[in-house]
Amino acid sequence: AWVTARLLVAVGWLLAHLIADAETPHALERGLLAWDGDWYRSLATHGYDGVPLEGVRFFPGYVLLGRAVDVILPGGVGTALVVVSNVGTLVAMVLLHRLVVLETGDRRVAGRAVWALALFPPAFVLAWAYAEGPFLALVIGCLLLLRRERWWWSGLLGLAAGLLRPTGALLAVAALCAVWRPSGRPDSLLGRVAAVGGGPLGASAYVAWASLHFEQAFLPITVQQDLRGDPIDPLRRLLRGFRDLFGPDGLSDGLHVVAVIGLAGLLVVLFRVWPLRYGVFAAACLLVALGAENLNSLERYSLNGVPIVLGVATLAGHRRLGGAIPLASGVALVALSAAAWLGNYVP
Repeated sequence: AWVTARLLVAVGWLLAHLIADAETPHALERGLLAWDGDWYRSLATHGYDGVPLEGVRFFPGYVLLGRAVDVILPGGVGTALVVVSNVGTLVAMVLLHRLVVLETGDRRVAGRAVWALALFPPAFVLAWAYAEGPFLALVIGCLLLLRRERWWWSGLLGLAAGLLRPTGALLAVAALCAVWRPSGRPDSLLGRVAAVGGGPLGASAYVAWASLHFEQAFLPITVQQDLRGDPIDPLRRLLRGFRDLFGPDGLSDGLHVVAVIGLAGLLVVLFRVWPLRYGVFAAACLLVALGAENLNSLERYSLNGVPIVLGVATLAGHRRLGGAIPLASGVALVALSAAAWLGNYVP
């Protein structure tokens, strides 16, 4: 699955090359370091003080991992970031397989879940220099440890996830579902608190550091708001998106709404079939993505709520859908990766 996904990303790159207009700006020349990858490379090379203030919205965990691997591997920090992303994705797939086997005892379902992650349309960023690969590895590892009631370790992985992506803080809702039962053991209570608080602590630690370093309160959050707009009621934003489907923005925001409809259907399956903690975490990630004026990158943000792929795996288990879902996902992955390289889609 890991290899197939990367071959499909290569197909997307070739397709973009065939379509690209020499007079239209695109990101093809940046390869796997396109879009956010360029920011991460600059941060790993120059630090937060050496890039525009806008760069503070990128959390430091992935940057630090890239620097560490750059010490070991030749090829420069860009190569190191790509390696971290792809190795992190491979680890995420292995852990996802183990998690699903633990939950269901069915290796076929586990295999479908791994393929669902590999072919999830926005998952082309898992081959790029993006933080999602190692982030998903930490998230799935945290969920696996929650399932095994290893509270302290799950809190530690949640903390690390919060240092990679702000959505790591949302692991608190999954942890809360996992730990919510009476216990008279003080050590167990402390561990449960650690499990719930790990993700928010990691994200808050970086926000606090950046706020103090640049002497602007909540700077990573305010910078992100400048790009995505002020917080907004997700339902109201969704209704506006429906109107956009039939207006001049139908090929941009309107298409994001089509994606939301599909994701909402997957959430229904997730809540019906899988333990509650997976559904609430995936739903929280989607609601946060919807709660902004600008819906760019919404599909990638939904991938941060990685249990959403369990809904795909469940649907793919139906005889009539078993072949169609992987095929449609693979085609969409190629199309989105090509569109991103051409500058027509913001990953």
